Amino acid sequence: MKPKHQQQAQQPSQSRDDLISSKNSIIESLNSDVSIIKIWLSKDSPNPKLKEIETLARDKKIPFFRVDNREMSRLDPEHRGAIAQITPVKLHEEEEILQFPDKYKKILFAVNIEDPHNLGAILRTALAFGIDAVAISSRNGVSVNSTVISTSAGAAFKNTLVRVANTTNFIEKAKKAGYWIYGSNVKQDKTSNIHEIIFDDKSVILVGNEGKGLSDKILKHCDFTVHIPVKFESLNVSVATGIILSQLLKTN
Repeated sequence: MKPKHQQQAQQPSQSRDDLISSKNSIIESLNSDVSIIKIWLSKDSPNPKLKEIETLARDKKIPFFRVDNREMSRLDPEHRGAIAQITPVKLHEEEEILQFPDKYKKILFAVNIEDPHNLGAILRTALAFGIDAVAISSRNGVSVNSTVISTSAGAAFKNTLVRVANTTNFIEKAKKAGYWIYGSNVKQDKTSNIHEIIFDDKSVILVGNEGKGLSDKILKHCDFTVHIPVKFESLNVSVATGIILSQLLKTN
């Protein structure tokens, strides 16, 4: 029987959401908790990072294949000499979470986030601050793709992720389940300073789209709207999330 790295390389499914095509991201994934199924490495590239990936793959007993660039391009036209296939992330339905408010007390809702790097960073921050579940827009935001997973450095697999189709419906269901709703707002008038907020024991915290934030319609459904006092218009959404969750940790 041929060694694993010499066996015929099977192509992944047509979806590209489960492929990582950055050498640095693959190395980071191998050094974290990202579940990698298999790896393809270009045999035509002398890049030393490919050897590092090969060594890490051997240590973790992950199958890897050395193939030519033509084969690599068939797998992913945008490859950079290495491709990893990862395990898809499980997404829960909202009913699975809201029926257990005593278990999932702290919920972060990333509403319509478009940049996968921001969503990945948000997931990593949520895990660091002990958030019980992270809700993600399923219609108008980025999917939990390979970039999100890689940026989260494994947090995407450790967080309880919730798929939400309609934001205002989710908010109203959460209210009925006993949660208080906090929406972040870049506007400082008629909103509360985040450093003065004491979060309820059961809280849903909404952070909004990178460019538009939370819409007025969504903010009207929130019990509280909060802002971070800064000397310019707004912070990056993943940075703002860290500040908000830091206050949550202080008050709970």
